[in-house]
Amino acid sequence: MPIDVDEVRRQTRGLRSVVHFNNAGSSLMPAPVVDTVVGHLRREEDIGGYEAAEEADDRLENVYSSVARLLGARPEEVALAENGSRAWAAAVYSFPFTPRGRLLIGSTEYAGNVLALRQLAEHNDLEIVVLRDDVHGQVDVEHLQLELERGNVAMVALTHVPMANGLVNPAAEVGKRCRAAGVMFVLDACQSVGQVPLDVQALGCDVLAGTGRKFLRGPRGTAFLYVRAALLDRLEPSMLDGHSARPAGSSGFEVRSDARRFESWESNAAGRLGLGRAVDYALDLGLDAVQERVAGLADRLRTELASVRGITVHDRGITRCGIVTFTVAGSDAGGIRRLLADHRINVSVAPRSFPAGTPPEAEMVVRASVHYYNTEAEVQRLVGLLQ
Repeated sequence: MPIDVDEVRRQTRGLRSVVHFNNAGSSLMPAPVVDTVVGHLRREEDIGGYEAAEEADDRLENVYSSVARLLGARPEEVALAENGSRAWAAAVYSFPFTPRGRLLIGSTEYAGNVLALRQLAEHNDLEIVVLRDDVHGQVDVEHLQLELERGNVAMVALTHVPMANGLVNPAAEVGKRCRAAGVMFVLDACQSVGQVPLDVQALGCDVLAGTGRKFLRGPRGTAFLYVRAALLDRLEPSMLDGHSARPAGSSGFEVRSDARRFESWESNAAGRLGLGRAVDYALDLGLDAVQERVAGLADRLRTELASVRGITVHDRGITRCGIVTFTVAGSDAGGIRRLLADHRINVSVAPRSFPAGTPPEAEMVVRASVHYYNTEAEVQRLVGLLQ
């Protein structure tokens, strides 16, 4: 069923103030999500934090079920976290690396993930291999296959949707190759969750990390982690507390059997409830319908931008998403962002190249990321200002 754009715009109060094309940074939350967060904070104000959490225990528990439905997983395979980077790192840092193993990564990996992998490589005597891009700019699965056949691969880490350039990496094909080789596959889905359907079985990933604030339209400071049940016993968290483990015997300990072994005791209950409401909101709309509208708006924006003299669109890939990147001849990306902000249009900037294989001084591009609540008229307003 198509999305009722008028209704979702009515429920998005921020649209009264701005045109928001920074959904890859942080989307505008719908009213039901904001009301859920604020409502719980009011209960904490009225009766106390622990008491409010106890009162909301069933709803907090349902967040795991909602995330599991979003991913095609089981609730016991889901952990909640304060951000996507921490969720991703909680699993990756727990992997039992052996010296001289190889880590395979894409060329468009998120900078924070690359830094974490470099630290792990240094501490565990590992080699990082950056996989080539194919002619479309996405990860080259044939190069991946060659590296898998060389052997001694400890892990494959891939960002599903890079922070810029508009493409969706062929994660399911990567997962298929990794599963056949018996290699752990870690997928960063922070930019894809909420704008494309995700099914961890079809993707073939062992670990998937996602965030609430981007296309999922949840609160900042919320995220989740999926870890395949069969892998859990191999991954012992690098830090434990009374939530993730319990005493065993006179001097031992026993780690939780489910994915919550990657959580800690204290958490933001209001944020978690907001995350659950955002997941339910997306599921009610239908991720297929979301993807169709987002991709359609993004394609229209690319076409309109490409028709303007002096504007170059830099997006690549066979399958493209809601992230649109471009440059304007004679203007720097930051200046364009400020110009649009003066007209109450939100965009962001991002590096055209990526830290996995390029220097930090890489050229910056304007990043306009659309969502289903944006309209064709807003696209025209953006392009008209640039003209």
